[in-house]
Amino acid sequence: MKNINKNLDPMGKARAHKLFQKYSEEARGRIVLATEIYKARTKKGISQQELAKQIQTTQKVVSKIENGEVNLGIDLLYKITNHLKIGVHVGKAKL
Repeated sequence: MKNINKNLDPMGKARAHKLFQKYSEEARGRIVLATEIYKARTKKGISQQELAKQIQTTQKVVSKIENGEVNLGIDLLYKITNHLKIGVHVGKAKL
C-alpha cells in the first residue's frame, strides 16, 4: 500500500514560505480594518453613500474598503476614522 499521507496538505509548503506568511498578515490586517470600519459605520447608521460623500470619495471605494479589496492610503484612512470617530493603532502609533 502506498503512503497516501504525503499530499494531504498540498498548501503546507506554501504556508511555510515567508512570502505567504507576509501576504497572510497583510490580508488579515486589511480584513480586520475593513470589519472595524464597517461596524463603526453601521453602528452610526451611516450608509456607504453618506460616508463616501463626507470623505470625498465614491460609494464603490467605500465598498471595496469594507470588503478588504484595497490597500487603504493614510490620508483616506484618516478621513474615515476622523469622520466615524474611531481610533486606529498601527504598530505602536495611534491614528
